[in-house]
Amino acid sequence: MSHEAPGFGEFLDGMYDPSLQVQDNVYRRTGERLAAGREANDRLSSPEDVRRRQGELRRLALDALGGDLPADRPVPTARAFGSVPGDGYRIDKLVVDVGGDVHIPANLYLPRDLTAPAGAVLFLCGHSDTGKAAPRYQAMCARLARAGLVTLTFDTVGQGERKSYLGADGQEIIAANVPEHSHAGIQCWWVGDSIARYFVADARRMLDYLAARPEVDADRIGVSGNSGGGTLTSWLMLVEPRLAAAAPSCFIMAREDYQRSGQAQDPEQIIPGGALHGLDHEDFLIAMAPRPTLVMSANYDFFPVEGAVRTVARARRVFDLMGAPAGTLGHARADHEHGLHPELAIAAVEFFRRHLGSPTAGDAVRHDDPLVLANADLQCTRSGQVSIELPETRQVFDLNRERLLSFGPGDGLPWLRERVMFAREPRPEFYPRWWADREPGVRKAFWWSERDIINAAIVFDPVAEPTGIDILLLDRGTDDLPGYLDACRRAAGAGRHVVVLDVRAGGALRPHRFNEFGYEANYGTTFKIVSDLVCLSDSLGAARVYDVLRAVEFVRAERTLGGSELPVRIVGTGQGAFFGHLAAALEPRVVELICLTPPLDPVGVVNTRYYAPERDHQCLIPGIARHCDQKQLHEALADRRSPADGWFIG
Repeated sequence: MSHEAPGFGEFLDGMYDPSLQVQDNVYRRTGERLAAGREANDRLSSPEDVRRRQGELRRLALDALGGDLPADRPVPTARAFGSVPGDGYRIDKLVVDVGGDVHIPANLYLPRDLTAPAGAVLFLCGHSDTGKAAPRYQAMCARLARAGLVTLTFDTVGQGERKSYLGADGQEIIAANVPEHSHAGIQCWWVGDSIARYFVADARRMLDYLAARPEVDADRIGVSGNSGGGTLTSWLMLVEPRLAAAAPSCFIMAREDYQRSGQAQDPEQIIPGGALHGLDHEDFLIAMAPRPTLVMSANYDFFPVEGAVRTVARARRVFDLMGAPAGTLGHARADHEHGLHPELAIAAVEFFRRHLGSPTAGDAVRHDDPLVLANADLQCTRSGQVSIELPETRQVFDLNRERLLSFGPGDGLPWLRERVMFAREPRPEFYPRWWADREPGVRKAFWWSERDIINAAIVFDPVAEPTGIDILLLDRGTDDLPGYLDACRRAAGAGRHVVVLDVRAGGALRPHRFNEFGYEANYGTTFKIVSDLVCLSDSLGAARVYDVLRAVEFVRAERTLGGSELPVRIVGTGQGAFFGHLAAALEPRVVELICLTPPLDPVGVVNTRYYAPERDHQCLIPGIARHCDQKQLHEALADRRSPADGWFIG
């Protein structure tokens, strides 16, 4: 007998190329739903239609954020930590208490010699280690202040003075910006929320503070931001009616264009269910109509400018329907890579001065480059981190964990079944393909789990009289088979058919890489698949559980495996233990579940500040921590669970 483990060669031994299937499935479904959304927008023919659509968009956005955000709230208070003189303005250094032990470092740029309440801009920073002190962001705020506009900027979650994962020595345990947003964002998804809930809540509270300042005319407040700040600007455009104008930079595009670039996004940039409901970037603009809006794009951006051009052109028809004057929706472009370059900043200043400035302001605005200050000059805390200065400060991790505790018992298995079965498209038959491996008693197969998704398996047939079927779910599918080869042979020797299963995007069905990031790392290929599915109110975790259920059906229907006469049990390890645990709870015809390692506990992930490994995002089923806990699963399994030593390991 060969000591080499059976395995699939390239393209399933030349039988089929599965490397594009999951990507094609997700892109097809996304394209169909976005096309339906565009058709709905094309049917808008009156201001009443547009206002109805705007209401729908706001409800969709709030649902994606986890429900209505608090409306009845006191004005935030701020503690001042000094000021810095500028060229025609003053910068006040503040820590704003927005309630609930959330403290936000902020810089307020106040124009000199204000004689009456002025227009104002809430500026939202993109990803930067120094946050509000990033040179281009403080320069933007200075330009606005020189134009007579009160400007408030602050450190969003995970940057500047607001890093969330610091050790006792003040050093980062989870890197700031993108890694922090992904780490905390995935925990929010497990609860069924988006981390954008907390970004938007902070921005709205800072808007509350800005509107209450005596120097500000609350009817003339706009919002702008670049990159991640452009994302947050777009969220506010959907949900915040107080905005008088908006200028998102380096974000507005078209969803399909970016999806097909292969690049991933932070969880706050993913709208759960957005693609399912046809929500695209043109809808951010439609939500603002007829309020003045300027889209800013860099022509060499990784956010495809061609999508931005098309999006603005489509939204302009809606602004016209609302009777907006020509130029109300504008598009500024610059020949640069991603970033708030001076050309775009100047365009934004002219835009806001025109729409928010004093009607009597006739002086020309200076557009020379402002003096950029050192990060330390703009710090609002002595230590440089608000969590060190104010240790009671709560982070997204704390707020998300508290939110999970606020929910009562979920619907359990009915909820889980609906999630697993959602949007599945099975074929009328499995249409299996079988072929022999070089090792006697070992076969290979693939079959159709859905109309455009195959599953595959390496099958060890029993040496003795068949006694049952074991569906073996390994952490990385058949790629991990060498470590379990002896156990599979022992099981076959004891009369078991052992079906070593590859679910979609696993083992020999692994997709090709989409981008330059690590295949299973956050921002990499599997994360990209997970994110795109979240936009469809779906998940890779739920789809893989579905594949396991289909495998149970397949082995029970396959006559060469004894058909329905033989009992079926599931054996799982690593991620396979998680998928097997859920599938067995849903499928009473599985007579036994053996987990060789403990299955992942979603509630445990939510409650663990530094959870690992990050590749477990592949298990994600958004909301399962809230709706279906371990107790409910154990009750469904009853006495069908067996200890790990009940299989053939060792």
